[in-house]
Amino acid sequence: MRLTPRRCIALVVMLTIWLAIVFFFGDKIMNYEDSHSPVELLWWSRDMTWTHDVERKCGINTCRITNKRSRLPQARGVLFYGSNMKTGDFPVPRGNRHAWALLHEESPRNVPFASNDKFLRHFHFTSTFSRFSTLPLTTQYLPSGQALTSKDYYVSFAGKSKFAYRPSPSVVFLQSDCDTMTGREDYVKELMKLINIDSFGSCLRNKDLPESLQKDYLNNLYSPELLRFLSDYKFMIAIENAACPDYITEKFWRPLIMGVIPIYFGSPTIKDWEPNKKSAIYVNDFPNPQALAQYITQLADNQELYDSYREHKLNLQNPISNKNLLHSLITRQYHIGDTSAGASLFDKFECAVCYHVINTARNVRANLRHYNCPLEPLFVQLQDQKVPQNVADWRSVMEVGQCQAEILDEFIRRNRSFNQVDFDNELNRRVEGNLCLH
Repeated sequence: MRLTPRRCIALVVMLTIWLAIVFFFGDKIMNYEDSHSPVELLWWSRDMTWTHDVERKCGINTCRITNKRSRLPQARGVLFYGSNMKTGDFPVPRGNRHAWALLHEESPRNVPFASNDKFLRHFHFTSTFSRFSTLPLTTQYLPSGQALTSKDYYVSFAGKSKFAYRPSPSVVFLQSDCDTMTGREDYVKELMKLINIDSFGSCLRNKDLPESLQKDYLNNLYSPELLRFLSDYKFMIAIENAACPDYITEKFWRPLIMGVIPIYFGSPTIKDWEPNKKSAIYVNDFPNPQALAQYITQLADNQELYDSYREHKLNLQNPISNKNLLHSLITRQYHIGDTSAGASLFDKFECAVCYHVINTARNVRANLRHYNCPLEPLFVQLQDQKVPQNVADWRSVMEVGQCQAEILDEFIRRNRSFNQVDFDNELNRRVEGNLCLH
């Protein structure tokens, strides 16, 4: 049957309209089912031995969170937990639609390659202790502003001074991690020669905790019983295991909550976060342990000077003057002690990534400020300028971490699959050939 001119014209018009629809709306048509299904986020971790596959409502957004690696082609975001990352296990080739998200609230001691710009730049989203990460965790170990100002565990100066069995200046050390980048144990050991320190943890222990606290205090660092026990002391040694900007743990916040003065070393930016201009004694303000010991001894017998460090407990009108800290307490998305639904760190992270993947442009990338730790570990200053015994080992660890980051950067940019054997062979080649040093 021959088509009439009129029918030919109609057919051409219909074909043109169809091509236009395909050209302008083809993606939407093909992804119609996709657009009506939750965006998928995939946890990339072999350590999650259980099946995790849930649909999570995050405000107006909904995402499917899974750890089924078979769902990688459908995933829009790939989630990594820092402490569980393996150097030979990354999802490459990497799809253009895959946004990578990193959660790592700890210091780089377990993952030394994480604090390198060449590694970080492969992530679109981060949640770390740095105030510059996408989901900052800087004040995560401070339960609330009310915990700082509350007198639940407060003991007056006179009350702290009445314990004759606890020689002045009444200092406590409670630590069970005995190999740190900051040289914590070496410093405390020298300080112990100069002043009395009650040490209850496995590091330098010279006293035992009450029997009721011995069982599991490491998993109950804020238990009321433990806080009441420690609050009788005037000072508490609070030296972090690593010194990175904004890396602040319970070591700083817990003594402040109790009304005990922290003797602090760690984050170089710590004074940006203290409740008031004089809330702690900073190890860096003294040239050596001897100078610090002299000051602590003086402070321990001077009520006016001692209480000047406890304005957050004693100044009822303006207990916290630090506007930066107050702003963080209002705007932060996560902190310990929140028992409401969806308030866990992983829930908050998943929902934050869900929102990010749906609403944020892909050209946003992480950089060194998102997880900043110096390649040369910062450590406490010992007597006679001695260097803590483990510093050289930790420096080597961080240098190897830099080399690992460079290899990962090259492998990921190459965008071809690789495994642990491939990675280890390349790392060994560089180490043996002194190719890691620049």
